Amino acid sequence: MTTSRVRLSFALPSFEDTFCAAMAHNTIYDGLHIMADEKHSICFACELPDDAHKGDTILLNATKITARRSQYFVEYTLEQKDIESRMVELNFKYITGSDHCVLQLMLYGLNATLKDNIEFDAYIKAFGLGYQQPKQQPLVTNEPHSFKQFATSFSSFFISLF
Repeated sequence: MTTSRVRLSFALPSFEDTFCAAMAHNTIYDGLHIMADEKHSICFACELPDDAHKGDTILLNATKITARRSQYFVEYTLEQKDIESRMVELNFKYITGSDHCVLQLMLYGLNATLKDNIEFDAYIKAFGLGYQQPKQQPLVTNEPHSFKQFATSFSSFFISLF
């Protein structure tokens, strides 16, 4: 079994590196190509910034380019063990299809104050045909209907005519 794991960070390229400084004017980044695993999920290993504290909330969402609301969303409240490891794992589950998305990683502090925010262009590829929700079988009972149920149905039908 393979696990789809993507590493995300709030850190921007360093301007101390001469190559990164030379590319600072370039705002177009190559998109991420992310594939879901057999369980139709994607695991994101997110590096925490220096200003992350216990109790802060980290959010990750993926929004299709043509959509107005996010297709996939996960929220997690940071604990002390996350702060010490400087890493947290977030999972998108039930990947239903393949599409171009905008990934947005946000860190909220006390009173829902936005501390950090970064966006990535991504192409999310579903495993196979994507997650298909199991079909529910209709509930069929072989019990005879009582006279009270029959009378109630008949009276509601009769009233609906008027």
